[in-house]
Amino acid sequence: MGCLPQARCRWWRYVVPFLFFVNFFLCPGLLFNYSILFVSLQDEFQSGSTLTGWLGSLSIALLCLLSPVSNLLHPKLSRRAVALVGMTVYCAGLFLTSLVPALGYAFVTYGVLTGVGGNLVVSASIGMTLDWFVTGNYSRAAAIGFTGSTCGMLSFSPLLTAAITRYGWRGALRLFSGGILAVGTLTGLLFAEPPTAEAEGQNDSVVKDTSQDHKNSADTEVAMQQIRAGGMEESGYSEVQGTESTDPDPLDLHDDDKDQGEVDKTEATEADDTSAPREEPVYVDTAISYGYLAMMKDPEQWLWSIGNLLAFLGVTFFNINFASFLDGLHFDDNQIASSIVIFASGELGGKVLISVVGDWLPFSYLYVLAGSTLLCTVTLGLLSIAKTYTAIAVLAVVSGFLRAGVYSTSLVVATELFHKTYGTSGSLTLFMFPVGVGTLASGLLSGILYDISGDYVLSLIVIAAIFLCGSTALLAIPLRRRIRSRGLCTHETHSIQG
Repeated sequence: MGCLPQARCRWWRYVVPFLFFVNFFLCPGLLFNYSILFVSLQDEFQSGSTLTGWLGSLSIALLCLLSPVSNLLHPKLSRRAVALVGMTVYCAGLFLTSLVPALGYAFVTYGVLTGVGGNLVVSASIGMTLDWFVTGNYSRAAAIGFTGSTCGMLSFSPLLTAAITRYGWRGALRLFSGGILAVGTLTGLLFAEPPTAEAEGQNDSVVKDTSQDHKNSADTEVAMQQIRAGGMEESGYSEVQGTESTDPDPLDLHDDDKDQGEVDKTEATEADDTSAPREEPVYVDTAISYGYLAMMKDPEQWLWSIGNLLAFLGVTFFNINFASFLDGLHFDDNQIASSIVIFASGELGGKVLISVVGDWLPFSYLYVLAGSTLLCTVTLGLLSIAKTYTAIAVLAVVSGFLRAGVYSTSLVVATELFHKTYGTSGSLTLFMFPVGVGTLASGLLSGILYDISGDYVLSLIVIAAIFLCGSTALLAIPLRRRIRSRGLCTHETHSIQG
């Protein structure tokens, strides 16, 4: 796919978060309202709660679980082509679900097709945003895009309810499939790769941010080969970086030997000869060839995956079981609906705040993610003893605000930690795959615990403990890096004195 005209390139990067927003509005925004469709499906097919709920969990989980596969398609096709194909498959799944004669068929049409199509759209949208904002303002752009799913959840809730009341659930799905396909196709056609001309125009600002000398192409190639091999010698680190730090930031180091030899992608691009074309996508594609194997050997990747998985395993409770939990408290339909709106409003407020703050935080977003996960432990514990509507409403808005801290920062943190090492595809996989596993397991865990105890109190206590374990795993990453950085400095000081 060719670049945009130069006159358009200067401002087109401001359109990219909007495209991200629209796609998340259309795909996750609708799927997050599955609880409304849940009632209609259960009434028509007389199916159990576990089986019917598992259908919604499957579609939402596949939004992320297929990321290792979908990310491989981006270099072969383009993000525009992947987004268009994904939107077509997603809408086909909605339409075909309206024709199913039994719930079992819906696992293929709604569970698989909407999940697969939504995954292609989501991965292409996130990847395109990272391509355009990798040099700065990425956290703000990502937060704006993720706000789309919350706005979609708020908007589709009354629209889907009204459409089901008037046309039935089958007619509503047909109506939405056509409308989403029209809007989604237009959005997909606007996808574009960041032009090299714009990257060249940003070289001055990149140099000021990095405050490092340019490297020649030979040094860059050696560094890349060492990174692909899975590590770097400490002496090689000194040569490539050109500077030594006596107190390095633990979040600027990556694990094992390869962490000390990591080379910034932007600096590697600048090091190329000016007569040769700049090939930023080549870096990303190269990361795919070795990234997945290297991830399996990376201790920090496991800490991140476990922490992120547990965080999303907990927050998914609000997507699948929150309405059922409120029903168990004998709330009426209006109270349940208003509680969900209050929760979504709190989440929207949190995402808007993160969008405004953007990249201005004086510390890593990892601490925002870990802090949100840790505070969710408190709110889930309080939910287990709350009985009145007022108490639930207060906890709902706080829980929504904290969930925004998980949803809006998780991708940014994965990019901060792993993009330099594993590239765009590796970062997306490390963000999306744990989310998918956590989402898939959440409904099953809550359902089993509910069947055992007869209410959601045990589920809330277990999920609170899961949040605590997740925040511990996340905080272990900067702790490990700080220990390693001090060990490196001590070793270097001892060597100099010797």
